[in-house]
Amino acid sequence: MAARLLIPLLLVLLVGSHAALASSVEQTCANATEGSNRKDLDAFCVTTLQAAPGSATADAHGLAVIATNLTLANYTAAVATIKDLQRRGGWTDGQLAALATCRQRYIEALNVVHSAVHALATGRKQAYVADMGAVRRAATDCDDAFASARGARPRIRGGRLCAR
Repeated sequence: MAARLLIPLLLVLLVGSHAALASSVEQTCANATEGSNRKDLDAFCVTTLQAAPGSATADAHGLAVIATNLTLANYTAAVATIKDLQRRGGWTDGQLAALATCRQRYIEALNVVHSAVHALATGRKQAYVADMGAVRRAATDCDDAFASARGARPRIRGGRLCAR
């Protein structure tokens, strides 16, 4: 679930930093991840955004739009995967509770992403940053729910969330 956490984190850093002056993916990602303890964030940001159509010619605002759309797609996929994991069974009560928390938080976050899209489109930078901060917390809350469950967490394999 780390990848699902990183895109909203990068968005908040991207819009909240001086990255608006940057004109390339590399510059924007370097500015957005500056000072982070996670050394892999810059490479993840660059790789993710460069793979998106239109990123090569996008300014910082355009990159925020692209990253927001990626977040929407990733969170939608997370909800579907969580539903699948819940249907599979074989989970402890604590793990089932954690999956329920994850599903609820990602669904709530999807509603907020739509608000963030509107804020970004209407130039309300502070509202966008606040919304994406709330979106980021969904992944953190999900991770915390599994930490509390003290059981096996779903893992990402081949870009897919897997049971064990």
